[in-house]
Amino acid sequence: MTIKIKSTVKDLMTRKGMSIAELREKTGLPHIVILNACSEKIEFCGLNVLSKIAQALGTPIKELFDEDIIIQKKPTFKSQKGSETSISSVTEQLIQTVMKLSATDKGKLIQKYNELKKSPSPASDISNVTTHLVDLIMTMNMEERCRLLGDFISWSGQTKRKFSRKEFFRPVPFTVNGRLFHGSTRDISMGGVFIEIKDAKKLFTVGDAIKMNIEHPETFQHSNVNGKIVRIVNNGMGVCFNEKL
Repeated sequence: MTIKIKSTVKDLMTRKGMSIAELREKTGLPHIVILNACSEKIEFCGLNVLSKIAQALGTPIKELFDEDIIIQKKPTFKSQKGSETSISSVTEQLIQTVMKLSATDKGKLIQKYNELKKSPSPASDISNVTTHLVDLIMTMNMEERCRLLGDFISWSGQTKRKFSRKEFFRPVPFTVNGRLFHGSTRDISMGGVFIEIKDAKKLFTVGDAIKMNIEHPETFQHSNVNGKIVRIVNNGMGVCFNEKL
């Protein structure tokens, strides 16, 4: 799988009637940086640069570029029509999570940065770790970004349990990206469930929407429930319900 990034900065400038000189004045960025942002070199622009350009253009960062996933000849499940998760959406979630951690725990960010960078001389300066990490993220493929998002979600507390869970073993049919699967629940709460299924990491992606037919742990009545995959391990996945049971 190859990811091709296309800058939309120039198109946005045209639609808003803004010249390079005007954008340069609004952002305070060098001329060459603006030119890079208008080209495929936007992939190597740091978060600070993207943030300034997005603010000047009055648009979210994710609108500054399009990312096309090019599937190679070898077929995979993810190559099926409608089964691909938007890499722009994953990237946006990653950046938002990194920014949240940047305000609360830069120590964990530099730990993850050093783990990913695999440099013989680990970085120790936390002042620029956010920008460096985002730069590194922009070089990752879809699978790597999804894996990193899963790690960060668990760190940031977005999957922190608000309800007590209990063991609850039941068969559960569910659909993801229009495909039907059969798994079994391991534990459940009013806010989420863990579903056991083989090869979960190969089949699903963090952020995938999921529709399930679940037996209520108290009333034992079956109901259709919608949710989102928030964590994936080899033998299953954690799901957060869109609405409390």
